[in-house]
Amino acid sequence: MSRTLRVLAATVVVAGGLAVSGARGDIITHGAATVTMAFVDIGSAGNAADNTGYGSVGYDYRMGTYEVSADQWAAVLAVDSGVGDAGVGSGSQPTAATSWYEAAKFCNWLTTGNTASGVYDTSASGWGSPNAGAFTAIMDHQAAAALYGTAYFIPTQNEWYKAAYYSATGVYYDYPTGSDSVPDGIDSFGDSTFDAVFADPFIQDQPNAVTSAGDLSPFLTMGQGGNVWEWNETRIGLDRGRRGATFNYDSSFLLATFRDSDSPENEAYDGGFRVASISIGVVPEPGSLGLLLLGLAGLATRRKRVSR
Repeated sequence: MSRTLRVLAATVVVAGGLAVSGARGDIITHGAATVTMAFVDIGSAGNAADNTGYGSVGYDYRMGTYEVSADQWAAVLAVDSGVGDAGVGSGSQPTAATSWYEAAKFCNWLTTGNTASGVYDTSASGWGSPNAGAFTAIMDHQAAAALYGTAYFIPTQNEWYKAAYYSATGVYYDYPTGSDSVPDGIDSFGDSTFDAVFADPFIQDQPNAVTSAGDLSPFLTMGQGGNVWEWNETRIGLDRGRRGATFNYDSSFLLATFRDSDSPENEAYDGGFRVASISIGVVPEPGSLGLLLLGLAGLATRRKRVSR
């Protein structure tokens, strides 16, 4: 059985009692596995690019409220080992040591229940090798949504950038916390007032839970600065782009002006990803809001601060 339940125009209460207005939650079931993911709407289609040249997107889409968690990764891995290996991270921490190829297969599974079909064509010669990235066939995101009803994918650099730094008022911020001020990192044992998960100045030895990764962007995503690097779909030479920096970097890597790339087969211990989505004509079923809130409540109960 494959289905996606949608909660439309809801106010979803997430870990810590934070109310995210307009959040949309998907309960995705393929066979024996169910994955619950929270999304926020990214509107203002056709917005101008930032002075960096990034951030313009000509259509509405949704961005995952959080990075993909280890729990979500494990749920898919349990029913389809073709997605990849277990990686690192546990519970509500972000899944890490995840290659671009593994992230693509995860998105395929969300879309179709099959890691081999969806937005990404895994039949390309040499799939999973460094040079295959240049030849990977990727469906247009809007066309994929028209075909599948709901399409899940690794966000392009522009989609990721807009969700992190842009405000619907037409303003771009320097940091993905809705501010031009340098965010406060985790700088002491038991610190609970940080704006983003990065070392400030002590070395943070692991990421935080995806639901406690700092302040929200203007579009209400969490953790697009710090915690773990996040893959972009966009090619940079034979590499794939990534943004957001990680728990053991400093604040300069969180700036909108900074971008990075890595070989798509690399499984960096501090590298994960976030899922974006476009849906066409998906109608929520009765009771889906209650199911979503139960799923998020379960995630909240597993929330924990990282140990030092």
